Order: sequence, then C-alpha cells, then structure tokens
Amino acid sequence: MTERDGYKLLGDIEAHLDDAAALHGAIFDKPWSRDALRDLLSMSGTAGAVILSNAREPTFAGFVLFQCIGDFAEILTLAVAPDHRGRGLGRTLVQRVLARARETGAEKVMLEVQDGNLPAVQLYESLGMKAFDRRHNYYKSSDGRHADAILMQVFFDN
Repeated sequence: MTERDGYKLLGDIEAHLDDAAALHGAIFDKPWSRDALRDLLSMSGTAGAVILSNAREPTFAGFVLFQCIGDFAEILTLAVAPDHRGRGLGRTLVQRVLARARETGAEKVMLEVQDGNLPAVQLYESLGMKAFDRRHNYYKSSDGRHADAILMQVFFDN
C-alpha cells in the first residue's frame, strides 16, 4: 500500500468489488456487474488495484482491472469517481499497471479508449502510449449512438 496526496493505493480489489461495480455503473453506458468483475479476476493473470481517500471514513475513489499474459498486458477497465478526478489518480492507477506489467516480464501494455474521451487519451499519451488502430462503432451508448474505440499501446525498453 502506498499513500499519495490524501489517498491510498491498494493492490487488493476483491474486498471492493461492490464499490467498483457501482462506480462502473455510474460512469459507463454498458457497466460491468460485481459478478462480471469477479469472473474477470478469476482469470489467470488478472489483477486490480483501488484507490481510497485517506479520510477518517475512506471513500472509494477509483480502480483499475488489468491482465498480464506472457509478453503483454492489457488494461481492461479504469474508472475514477467524478468528484475525485483531476488529482492524478488515473495516472497512479495506470502507473501501477505499468509497474506490474514490467514485473511480470511484459513487453507492452495495451488498452482501448473511447474516441472523444480526451482526458483519458491525453493521460495515456503522457505515459508514452500511442494509438495504433481503431475499432469503428465499437461502443454503443444507451441512446443508440456509436463511438470508435482507439487502441493504444506502449512498449517497454528492456
């Protein structure tokens, strides 16, 4: 566990699956349930991390779920609660994934991000990720609109 600017980063997401599912449901059009998150965590190489506020009554601020398999890792989902954004928490979560991926011997980390999510794209680019492909009309919102998925990756210099 590490502490940063009034927040705690925890490597154990299992104890916080209800909070993770609630946050996912609050910010994504097609949210993952607690059971879906649990099922993903049961897959080989899958792990997660959470960030809690360091207050007397800690609040759930965000989480990341990722998978390290062989020579690559993938960020499956990342969410930061709206009232905790702008504090570098997303960066901290991605850096956790990058560090863990390096530890497991991965050569690269990949992810998908919705086209139009400029803060997320800028975060990933600031951490060295580059767009390499696009999935057209990949995301469908509840009102029927579609958005592309931008595939991004970063390679480690070994």
